[in-house]
Amino acid sequence: MGLIQLPQNSKNFFKKNINNIFKSGNLAENFWNSQLRSLVNKITGSKGSEIFCSNGAGLFTVLQIYKEYYGRKEILIQNNTMYGMYTMAISSGLKLKGFIDCNLDTLMPSYKDFIKALKNSKAKDSELVVMLSHMGGIINPDIKRIAKYCKIKNIKLLEDCAHSFGATIDKKHSGLFGDSGVYSFYATKSIPAGEGGILVSNDDKLIGLANRYVKYDRFDQKMSIGVNFRISEIQALLIFSMIKNYKKIINNKLKTYKI
Repeated sequence: MGLIQLPQNSKNFFKKNINNIFKSGNLAENFWNSQLRSLVNKITGSKGSEIFCSNGAGLFTVLQIYKEYYGRKEILIQNNTMYGMYTMAISSGLKLKGFIDCNLDTLMPSYKDFIKALKNSKAKDSELVVMLSHMGGIINPDIKRIAKYCKIKNIKLLEDCAHSFGATIDKKHSGLFGDSGVYSFYATKSIPAGEGGILVSNDDKLIGLANRYVKYDRFDQKMSIGVNFRISEIQALLIFSMIKNYKKIINNKLKTYKI
């Protein structure tokens, strides 16, 4: 991890604002958490977002909420993805109905792969969550067809966007093709800030539940599930500092790719 360098502009912005956090005495759930949500909403065009301590925490939260509040009991995931996708699928309490094969050209499922796995799984559409991972910063080329099918069949489509903050197809950001998506800001991801994850969705109900789940609904006390997946103001500021320069970071990665 020592080889990963943050942009100087991001480091300068972070240093300029860090002391204000200490002066305020508000180390959690305050200004920079709010600013980070607003910035992500503005960049992606999402109606709402929620911040987590990691991408995995965000994905796990969504799966738990889909299970408890949307009546989802089963899940399909692609076979080329991080092992954590498998463990989260099991840990969420959903029944794993199988794996979706991936195309060798993209390392992601094609529409045909998706339909084949869906039929083989014999899963009930209204009880199913499909969790797909965009690989290497590239959005699944068939995501629009897959998302359209899921919407027609009432299948919940959750996008693992760990690698793809800032990636778009026809000016639409990853995470917003299906019902929800979660970005990662882990040290090796496209926008590295050490750790952190952000959920985006146009589903107001989901965002509201996620906002309460992430702090175990300690205020309303109406949810039967919930954990502490929050991040500090310091981490929120660091992620904000990086996202401010996301276009420059991605352009630098494209230059490296071309070389």
